[in-house]
Amino acid sequence: FLSIADGILRVATEDIEVAGETIRADDGVVFSTSLINRDDDSFTDPDSLDWHRPTRHHLAFGYGVHQCLGQNLARAELEIALRSLFARLPGLRLAAPAEEIPFKPGDTIQGMLELPVTW
Repeated sequence: FLSIADGILRVATEDIEVAGETIRADDGVVFSTSLINRDDDSFTDPDSLDWHRPTRHHLAFGYGVHQCLGQNLARAELEIALRSLFARLPGLRLAAPAEEIPFKPGDTIQGMLELPVTW
């Protein structure tokens, strides 16, 4: 839903026009993966967290030759950690409404400031 490290840095190799603006060759460009991953042309209901969303074309781990080498390890770690956590604490739930969970201010590294839970 969010990319932890939010930002893909690239350099334009040629002039290109995007939304009426010209990006010149050799200009630096920063792409926000959290915004790209909420493109409603690519994702149905992009602002809703849907664990079962069939589309897997998000850019949280980059793309093509710039794809994160550690993505399979990160996915495995999350799957193992979350499965173990919920098996050990099946009653685990938020101790505050989701909309009250404080997040770090928008920046290149995202995350929650705290996550109160109970079980």
